[in-house]
Amino acid sequence: MASDYSVICKLGGYVNSNPEIISSYPSLGKSVESEILSKCFPVGSKTGDFTIDKYRKYSVLSYIFRVNQSAARDDLFSLSVLLHKKDKVEIYKPVLQSLIDTLEQNGLLNEHILTKNQRIIFEGINQEKNITINDILIDLSTIFKEIKSKILKPEIKLKGSFL
Repeated sequence: MASDYSVICKLGGYVNSNPEIISSYPSLGKSVESEILSKCFPVGSKTGDFTIDKYRKYSVLSYIFRVNQSAARDDLFSLSVLLHKKDKVEIYKPVLQSLIDTLEQNGLLNEHILTKNQRIIFEGINQEKNITINDILIDLSTIFKEIKSKILKPEIKLKGSFL
């Protein structure tokens, strides 16, 4: 299981702001960005929401979170991953939430840190490995293991014969 793209969107905390894609890894291209924006940052999204939508051959999983601003209102962001439709999005929800929570707890949750480290975040999610952002270790591998052990039950192999 792996995502093909990671997308960061922003809704500024000022009057008449509109959602915008501020970064994607790998790059989506302008025509795709205009198509996918509403899937990555749906209208009416609130802090803490997870949204799941379909886009072409992908399931778009987005986590909406707030970034505090010293002046004006806080900005809303979404961190989205485009997963193949056969992948279980339930596995990725706690991973995204833990990533954002860890950054927030360490004072690292801002637009600059997110965009600067998007490739590292993308690779950590795809390879299910730990990542380090500004000397803070984010233990993604343990989160993936715990979630997979709960969600992915081993198939029971039946032995014997049936009449």
